[in-house]
Amino acid sequence: MLSNLISKPPLTLRPDQTIRDLLCLWQAHPVGAVGIVDENDCLIGVIGSGLSLGAGVSLKMDTPLIEVMEDKFVCMSPSVYQEEAWTAPSDIIAIVNAEGKLQGIITKYELANSLYPCTKFISRELDAVLNAANTGIVSINKEGIITTFNPAAEKITRRSRKEAIGKFLADVVIPTGLLEILETGEPKFGERLPVKYSIGTRIYVSNRSPIIENGEVVGAVGIFQDISEIEFISNELETVKELNKELKAVIESSYDGILIAQCDGIITQVNNAYTRMTGLKAKTIIGRPFRKLVEDGHYASSIVDAVLKKKKSVTNLQFSPLGNRLMITGNPVVNERGDIIRVVINVRDLTELENLKKELQNSKKLNRRYQEELCNRNGKQVKAQRVTTSSPQMQSVIDLCTRVAKVDSTVLLIGDSGVGKEVLAKHIHNHSGRNTEPFIKINCGAIPEMLLESELFGYEKGAFTGAGKDGKPGMFEMAHNGTLLLDEIGDLPLSLQVKLLRVLQDKEIIRVGGTKSRSVDVRIIAATNRNLVDMVQKGSFREDLFFRLNVVPIQIPPLRERRCDIIPLLNIFVEKYYKKYGIRKQFSPDVLKIFYEYHWPGNIRELENIVERMVVTAPEAVITAKHLPENLRYAVKNVSSKVMVQGVMPLREALLELESQLINEAISLYGSTYKAAKVLGVDQSTVIRKLQKIKKFKDRHQGKTASFSVIK
Repeated sequence: MLSNLISKPPLTLRPDQTIRDLLCLWQAHPVGAVGIVDENDCLIGVIGSGLSLGAGVSLKMDTPLIEVMEDKFVCMSPSVYQEEAWTAPSDIIAIVNAEGKLQGIITKYELANSLYPCTKFISRELDAVLNAANTGIVSINKEGIITTFNPAAEKITRRSRKEAIGKFLADVVIPTGLLEILETGEPKFGERLPVKYSIGTRIYVSNRSPIIENGEVVGAVGIFQDISEIEFISNELETVKELNKELKAVIESSYDGILIAQCDGIITQVNNAYTRMTGLKAKTIIGRPFRKLVEDGHYASSIVDAVLKKKKSVTNLQFSPLGNRLMITGNPVVNERGDIIRVVINVRDLTELENLKKELQNSKKLNRRYQEELCNRNGKQVKAQRVTTSSPQMQSVIDLCTRVAKVDSTVLLIGDSGVGKEVLAKHIHNHSGRNTEPFIKINCGAIPEMLLESELFGYEKGAFTGAGKDGKPGMFEMAHNGTLLLDEIGDLPLSLQVKLLRVLQDKEIIRVGGTKSRSVDVRIIAATNRNLVDMVQKGSFREDLFFRLNVVPIQIPPLRERRCDIIPLLNIFVEKYYKKYGIRKQFSPDVLKIFYEYHWPGNIRELENIVERMVVTAPEAVITAKHLPENLRYAVKNVSSKVMVQGVMPLREALLELESQLINEAISLYGSTYKAAKVLGVDQSTVIRKLQKIKKFKDRHQGKTASFSVIK
């Protein structure tokens, strides 16, 4: 404190005294400063040893001190510390008491002399602390010049103090953000800093703070602490914790009961399976010796004592408190010296195992029975789905599909909408070696483009907003080892055509949002009602994908080109909806004729839809032309149903021509000579006899006339 610097009373003069008096006082008492006090001894000014006068003032011995004294000075209490006084803006400090009486006068020079030993001690102490610190300490001034570089910093940076002090920071070490502190003036704490050395990587934690003087950043200091060992220990501790968790999880997940006992028999751990087998609660077992359980009658003997005695694994059979037959095995756990420190006891419920064995045998029997029933049902389904036709053209298509089914070649089904592409695809699958595996169908034109990719290839969890938390397999994965029908393949977006091509080439898919490829074994059948060749030429379908799909192209004829299938299909659909709705209906001959003459733009699908509509809406048991949709009747109303002979010919030939047309049309409409004869009002034998007569006539006139030619 300033009171420690007052060794004697201060020298004072009155303001009316002269410079002569001042010089005499200084000659008798050489001091740094003199106080000028009033009649109450209150300080009103000071005069320092460096007495100076302003411009235009002549110094005379008789000049009053009031004219040369300094009235701008700092007054401080004797209790003020020297360090605080040093910050005063004046070179002369007056020490006054609470009443304003002068106690002493000191100058900055005297104050500096008093602070120097303390500052020197603090400096030596600071150097000692810096040198002894285990953390690296580096400080720089506002120009980025290194001013402090302790031994720990030398060790961390592999630079000597001599190489660092007085050098720009970036010329000595990597700055690591210390120069940024000069710009921002904001401290940064706890930043992790890995540093690679030839012997490995060390981890440091860095704290960086600005040095501020009078509100201005004049430097920065960085402290770097090596936490590599701490991190290693922390990682080891985390590893031990994880192992402990895994061990507990393993113990709890065991279906067998597990107890762990110390070498003195005290039970330290027990899993839930043991409490389930024995009915003994964990809280009543843990902390008790195993022999106590024997005394309570839960066990016939102590497995722990047997293991300690034989120093090896011991197994015996006992009954649980619940009456179950248990197999108990005790296993010793030894330390590095070979001493037993733990006994792990495994308890297996043989009664449960025997019951499970019986249940397994029963389940196997049921499984075999279900498999037999499933095989029988699959056989029936395959038989029910068998494609039938009366058209030679369609029969050749079915035969081709049956042959192609035996191999895994990619098939492209081409045909108008509703011709039965999906039915033929199922036919190929059912007759292939994959018929016990899934048959998956996806319509490439019915799903939005943004969802089609995830439907085809699946997605990982979190792949997009709304994705399932566990992800989802796509159609390719679901059809693994089976068949995938890509219906309306012509509507597949170009962006997905590339990915589909890659799957066909590599037999691998990658889920949306995933990075791991998954192998898939899938038979591809594509179907379309569009002209893919034209789409390739127009650039709307990839040529390479077309070649991949067009391995075995199969063109399916429309229903209008195989009219002989109309009546058989009609009968199949009538029977189908009779079984489904319990409604029996028949179609009149005029309806059959309209069906036969209609061009069927919707093919088989349109025919089935009309049959279902007529079955459920027609009020009578026999469906006539009036029940048919108006568009169907209009489409065929201008088609003549008369048989006719063109030109002039002999009457006998004309009669044969009319009979031939009537019989052939009736057979085409009703599918057999028996039904045709019934419609024509004659016997079946008459129809057959007339057909033979017509054939003989044609054979006899072959070459002379082409099928009842006109006589000119």
